[in-house]
Amino acid sequence: MRIFAFTFCCLLAVAMAFTGCKRMPNDGIPFYMKIDSVVLLDNNNDPTTLSHNITDVWVEAGADNLGAYELPCEFPVLQEGPVNFVISAGVWMSGQQGYRMIYPFYDIDTMVLNAERDGRYTHIAKFKYKLGLTFNINGDFETNSEFDGMSPISNDSVKYGTSCGIITVDNIDSTKLAYTIDSFDLPSGREVWLEFDFKSTVPFYVGYFGLMPTGGTSKTDALALNPRYDWRKVYLKLSELLASTQANYYKIYFEAVKPTTTSGGSVYIDNVKLVYF
Repeated sequence: MRIFAFTFCCLLAVAMAFTGCKRMPNDGIPFYMKIDSVVLLDNNNDPTTLSHNITDVWVEAGADNLGAYELPCEFPVLQEGPVNFVISAGVWMSGQQGYRMIYPFYDIDTMVLNAERDGRYTHIAKFKYKLGLTFNINGDFETNSEFDGMSPISNDSVKYGTSCGIITVDNIDSTKLAYTIDSFDLPSGREVWLEFDFKSTVPFYVGYFGLMPTGGTSKTDALALNPRYDWRKVYLKLSELLASTQANYYKIYFEAVKPTTTSGGSVYIDNVKLVYF
């Protein structure tokens, strides 16, 4: 915080030097907004049933675009009086920290703050899924599995609800594949994303089979993930890959891989959603 404050003061001094006698907004005295956490609500405003991995917030205050901030964050705003905030949820595209973007399927959080100069304010951002979305897969594994080769399991590995899916690769396997029982006609030229939570003791691939107009089948690995021993949500953007494949129908798959130096292990999957408008 001391480094941030020092940097802000230096930038303020430089700006004043170049603007001469021109007054800064609020005479250069900001208020400070702190966002420690966010929640993802369902349609009943219940935050306990939906997992998320919202890592950033993208903030607009009135006409000012303040940019993106990694959570938790505190930032200055050179305004006062009623200030209209628009806050968007940011995620890591395909689970990669270097690719941060606004998630297109979460609605914005809005608020009006009657702010005073040098004031300190705290806000918990609240998000929901936008209306009108299509969820081709809604795999929580509570009642059944939508995947051939992935069975529901109920044990201490489960974090959300009472069950999750499991793929196990053992000594006699080099890989083990689980794919959706149903195939999907996915739209071209629109945002299509796959969400899922996972933890694993072996690496695995996520991808899709394309059922081609010629009658053949293509296999595309969209993402490779290493073992992880705590649960993590991944947002995987499929739009560009699907556009290059141009299949009639698609099946989503998870493929566990046994490293040659091990006797195998398991991949745990939960909260699978194939989402598009």
